[in-house]
Amino acid sequence: MDRKKILIVGRTFFPEQSPRSFRTTELVKELARQGHQVEVLLPQNIQEKIETNFDNELGIKFLYFGPLTWKTLQRSKISWIGDWKRKFGRLLFLLFEYPNIEIYHKLPQKLKTLKGYDLMVSIAVPHENHWAIAKVRTAKNPIAKIWVADCGDPFMTNVLETIPPPFYFGPLENSFLKKANFISVPTKTSAAAYNQLYHDKFRVIPQGFNFKEVEIVKAKPIYEKPTFAYAGGVSVSGIRSLHQVIKVLKEIGKPFEFHVFGTNAKAVLNEVVKGYENEIILHDAIPRSKLLYKLSEMDFLVNLDNGTHLNTPSKLIDYALAQRPILNINPIHPDQEKITRFLNEDYSEASVIENLQAYNITNVATKFLRLLE
Repeated sequence: MDRKKILIVGRTFFPEQSPRSFRTTELVKELARQGHQVEVLLPQNIQEKIETNFDNELGIKFLYFGPLTWKTLQRSKISWIGDWKRKFGRLLFLLFEYPNIEIYHKLPQKLKTLKGYDLMVSIAVPHENHWAIAKVRTAKNPIAKIWVADCGDPFMTNVLETIPPPFYFGPLENSFLKKANFISVPTKTSAAAYNQLYHDKFRVIPQGFNFKEVEIVKAKPIYEKPTFAYAGGVSVSGIRSLHQVIKVLKEIGKPFEFHVFGTNAKAVLNEVVKGYENEIILHDAIPRSKLLYKLSEMDFLVNLDNGTHLNTPSKLIDYALAQRPILNINPIHPDQEKITRFLNEDYSEASVIENLQAYNITNVATKFLRLLE
């Protein structure tokens, strides 16, 4: 394939540690490695972090819009105020997509100045990236010949949210579904969550990882007690909560050592683990390469089952690359017997990731490029 001019529109990038940051960073790097002219458009706020931490040996061109100034409500040291601010912030997000909605207003200003690309890929979440492009993309200035809207979780039909988005966001979702040439989703079943009028536009392109950069422990340590880990976001309740899993671990009464890696793990779980600080160790988020090595040292890894076939956690691929057994558990009603079996080194019910090569970033980038044919 000839050298193409490609624009990637994202919200996050390395060194941030998040699934969408990995998606954007790895795709940008691989397309550049394959010899294409790659430009990535990001919020101005993260320019300094990128320039300080990203080794741009591939000649990637960074463009910026913004800066984004709307902030989430800050936590308070006074518990009742902090709880009120958390709930109010949650309400603002559910009703108005605050603060992400600022992207919808600021991104178009930069997009209007861009044109002449062969391929444009916008990364969600946040879906405001898609909405902003749909707002300015016209037949006169399509920005790129082909636009692929890449989606992780759906928006209007996101079953992971306890309260569905308000109806007035529906036209925004339909606007990008109508204008995008293709919509990429991580699994075949993910497409079922979207308006079926656009079913023919959907393509399955999973999360991509550079397998060549994966380093895991050569000989797993032997522990005196079951040692396992969870990596990812943690919430107070719902499908990303570890509270019930921790409660079951305490009730079982067997010795264990549970490592939790996440940006908000300490804030959410500090009170829950009191008295169990030696059994439940809370870590800040660490770079993905270091995380994979740490995960490979564990006896097994914990995944919180999101209860739907429409969403596939990208951490499962990391877990598979770490080559450790995966305990897939319902976070709201954990199966105590299943957890006990894992603690007893019975991994017969471990989850298996099929066709791991599908997640190789080389194959993932090729799938995007084939949409130009």
